[in-house]
Amino acid sequence: MDKKKVTVGILAHVDAGKTTLIESMLYQSHQIRTLGRVDHQDAFLDFDDQERQRGITIFSKEAHFEWLDTDIYVIDTPGHIDFSAEMERSLQVLDLAILLINGQDGIQSHTKTIWNCLEHYQIPTIVFVNKMDICFRSKEELLNDLPNTCIDFGSTDYLEKVALANEDCLNAYIETHTISPALIQQAIYRRECFPCFFGSALKQEGIQPLMDAIVQYSLDKEYPSAFGALVYKISMDEKGQRLTHVKITGGTCKVKQKINEEEKIDQIRLYNGQGYESVQEVSAGTICVWTGPSHLEFGQGIGWQTDCRVPTLESYMHYELVLPSGVDPLSLIDVCAQLSQEDPQLHMVYDEKRKKITLRLMGPIQMEVLSKRIYEKTQIEVGFSHGDVLFKETIQAPVIGKGHFEPLRHYAEVHLQLEPLARHSGMIYESEVSTNALPQNWQHLILTHLKEKEHPGILTGSPLTDMKITLIAGKGSIKHTMGGDFRQATYRAIRQGLMQAKNILLEPYYDFTIQVPQSSLSRVLYDLDQRHAKVEVHDHTITGKGPVRTLANYQNELTAISKGLGTFSCRLAGYDICEDADTIIAQKAYDPEKDRRHPTGSIFCTHGAGFYVPWNEVDDYMHIQPKSENSQSYRSVKYTISDEEAKRVFERTNGKNTNKDKHKVKKKKKIDLEKVEIQPQTIKPECLVVDGYNQIFGWESLKGLPFDSARDRLIDLLSNYQGYRNCFLIIVFDAYRVKDSTHRSYKKGDLEVIFTKYDETADSYIEKHVSAWKKQYRLIVASSDGLIQNTILAHGCQRMSARELEKRALSTNAEAFKTFHTL
Repeated sequence: MDKKKVTVGILAHVDAGKTTLIESMLYQSHQIRTLGRVDHQDAFLDFDDQERQRGITIFSKEAHFEWLDTDIYVIDTPGHIDFSAEMERSLQVLDLAILLINGQDGIQSHTKTIWNCLEHYQIPTIVFVNKMDICFRSKEELLNDLPNTCIDFGSTDYLEKVALANEDCLNAYIETHTISPALIQQAIYRRECFPCFFGSALKQEGIQPLMDAIVQYSLDKEYPSAFGALVYKISMDEKGQRLTHVKITGGTCKVKQKINEEEKIDQIRLYNGQGYESVQEVSAGTICVWTGPSHLEFGQGIGWQTDCRVPTLESYMHYELVLPSGVDPLSLIDVCAQLSQEDPQLHMVYDEKRKKITLRLMGPIQMEVLSKRIYEKTQIEVGFSHGDVLFKETIQAPVIGKGHFEPLRHYAEVHLQLEPLARHSGMIYESEVSTNALPQNWQHLILTHLKEKEHPGILTGSPLTDMKITLIAGKGSIKHTMGGDFRQATYRAIRQGLMQAKNILLEPYYDFTIQVPQSSLSRVLYDLDQRHAKVEVHDHTITGKGPVRTLANYQNELTAISKGLGTFSCRLAGYDICEDADTIIAQKAYDPEKDRRHPTGSIFCTHGAGFYVPWNEVDDYMHIQPKSENSQSYRSVKYTISDEEAKRVFERTNGKNTNKDKHKVKKKKKIDLEKVEIQPQTIKPECLVVDGYNQIFGWESLKGLPFDSARDRLIDLLSNYQGYRNCFLIIVFDAYRVKDSTHRSYKKGDLEVIFTKYDETADSYIEKHVSAWKKQYRLIVASSDGLIQNTILAHGCQRMSARELEKRALSTNAEAFKTFHTL
């Protein structure tokens, strides 16, 4: 039987001691014989020249060791904010995170960013407060800065605090005055509590208890037998060979194994810092490196594994590479492509029209590192332009966009629904078209074209975000559709939809904290108001949110206002509505209808020649037309090809007899102009899946009721709601801690109540069955649990919070009561 495997990531603000901590772990586990130090430039994991010179971690690296019969894979991540995207990429494969805090400095701005990322990915976390040997603050004072769920596991009363994590822990502690490791594991896994340890990595203090906790409180995951892997990094070794860093998420992986039709694994490496061991086979749970594959990308899932989520951290400034006189930008294309594979967040793009290379950077340190790396590879010294804030665009309400591409002997038509999403949702793409209406290979092609690039908006040409784009109809020709036809139709459909929509300009914002003396407070507040910042004042501290555009380098301005006594700290808070949208749009002077690279209209064909139709006229020319009066309705509608269209297509494809010597034609072919019906996708019935106990704890109207009564009341309310809504309803209740409990369910019409089996949670049951349910229904899942919400969004389904469902259910029941008594 395989040993337990745990992948641990070390994350922290810069200079908290991450590399030193890993050095100590490797030393304690006898993986290395001597301790290195960052300040001595001999740390085991900081082997890159720039890392040793700067004394910071720039690239994430792997190490592994054995502790208490457990294989522990450790990923050292960068701590500097300029390399936070590199840090976030590693989160996709972690089983457990260790958040390192510098005891001297306490919680810092980037620490909060890391905490938010860990919450976003729902990664169980252990906190280690480092440098306690030189810290002037006590453990109690440091804990006061942390959330209440952070518990000192070195204290004598830590079990009393763990008991407050959830009902199971509380019951166990009341009955036995102890809590089993399995219950503590579950609480940590659900992020209901966070073990906290104190020590000094440099002095080897507190390291063994931390390593023991990694083994004791991490789950022994069960992986599927089918092969799966997730790519989380691309790099190059010292010989320039491409390395693909993966985590095996199912089955086993062997040398010479094919991972797709074209590529196979030449070598499997287990890295420990700069050195590695070559092995013939690895099993699920292993972090390893492949040589051989040349086309895999970050975030790509292999085998059964799905692709990972889009990273949340990204640059908000874009720059141009400034090259020496006489240097052709094309000479850097290959290097830029390699760097973009290693760091996709750079978004390095060659602008053919302007002959410029543009990219995005997080800060000046990343700029310096990148410049040196380009020089090492090309001997070309590059600079960077001043840099501009990267704006983004989204839409306010759903709209349908249509694109058609039909020059002579080409054909494709695509209809897309564009819908706005909540802030920081990114872009989601999916198809609702039946394979009977459009073959699967064409649907896959359209979705590939949707995902392959950042699509520009129409206000300033900035990238789109916070949108869901759904393929709702499409059409091709077996004879005339070429490879690039659907690309053209897809791009034009997006642009045509945007031209109809109410578009919104977004800009990046800072969350900031300002410390300023009382004498300068009023002047600073006035200045912040002029910069469109929203603030709150507590004594001499100002906290708030404001545009990066107006607050960039604000420390210099604050120094002048406060005569050197003010301090300004900030972190990126994501994108929100631009306050000066009209001014910015006017300054950019972008005209979407003059952008030839991104046309808004479509190409149609008549009499053997293509002609351009503007975006506001394409509806009259589209070949896919709903029979209903509502041109936006595509579901449950059949589409027909008219006699005139069939005849026109026939003639365009050389079906028309143009032979002038008609007497030589022995037999005239009959033209079959019968109507052809295309079966459309029918609308799926709606199904609401409810996480039962999540609703009981989330509904205000159920609070105070006995547990069984609350459950019965919930079922009654939802049963009435289901009847009036006329949908399918599945309520899942959690029985994972009920000994000897088996899966059981009962039905009441279109209502099904399910109780999970022992050791199975409701959210894991929903996650397991959501793919199957989605094939039958338009799925809505009601849960306020962040983990299950992320899973639902990843599957392209809708989510509903407990509060929203309560409001709807109570409203429906009240209306039903009123109707009944009126009758």
